[in-house]
Amino acid sequence: MSGPYRRPPRASRMAARPEDDEADGRIAKVRSVRLVPVDDPAYLAAMAEQALAHRRFGPKEEQSAGYRVSGRIEEVVRTWLGRQSRLLPERIVAAEVLRSGARAYEPLYLELDAVQVVGAPDPVGPPAVRVYEIKFTSNPAAILRGFRQLRRAARLLRLSGSRVEEVVAAVQAHRGVFPRDDSRLAELAWLRPQDVGRASLPGRALLPLAIADLGELLEDEDRALLETAQDEADANVGARRERDARRAAGEEVAPVDRAAREGAHLRFGDEDEPAGADSPFAALRRLLEPEDR
Repeated sequence: MSGPYRRPPRASRMAARPEDDEADGRIAKVRSVRLVPVDDPAYLAAMAEQALAHRRFGPKEEQSAGYRVSGRIEEVVRTWLGRQSRLLPERIVAAEVLRSGARAYEPLYLELDAVQVVGAPDPVGPPAVRVYEIKFTSNPAAILRGFRQLRRAARLLRLSGSRVEEVVAAVQAHRGVFPRDDSRLAELAWLRPQDVGRASLPGRALLPLAIADLGELLEDEDRALLETAQDEADANVGARRERDARRAAGEEVAPVDRAAREGAHLRFGDEDEPAGADSPFAALRRLLEPEDR
């Protein structure tokens, strides 16, 4: 890896929003559910069109170390997963949907961070798959958001007859551990790294990973940036715990002021999530933001 990692923008989770619109009746029918690779021409064309539609200009924002390193963490975790079990090159869920009141089907795409084939192959039906969302976070709320992101993709894949397992692989952004006693995570199955190779897992499972689990896959530049990112995360965790303690003591705590981003980068539906260098948006960003700009 040469030079500091520059995180490319995240590929949109879909070509149409909102995230769960098949549940509220906006999508009447779904057909042709399948998995396609990230370099599928139709997918790239749809995403390029959306990228241009959502392009924003303005002053460059100062990105946190956690934001910058998260894309590299996604790449590393995907490599690590591939060493434990075979990953499919096809990790984009593609489907055609008919919206309520519409006359024609339109394409819909959802990006998964990794797709693993599990169990013995079915000679007559689609394979059983394990779908992953990768998070670099210190916040249990981000883990739950990961499962919401997986839910729609899993629902579509089940329409094709596949058995689908949903796993959030969460890498600790802070110097600590994820709280197993957090009520928000109580209903999840907690996995160990060696469980990834199992033929079957509970339907929704959390795979917590420490930086040490990724070992030699991290390069020197990664580790240096990670140190800064962990400093940021430790400060955030401390501040969050202080706010929780004040609320528990009956104090009124003002919500955290999160300034709106004024991006000169491309913005997509899930802009706060990490993206690997193999994302088609890495090339798209270079096209739209040339070096001599």
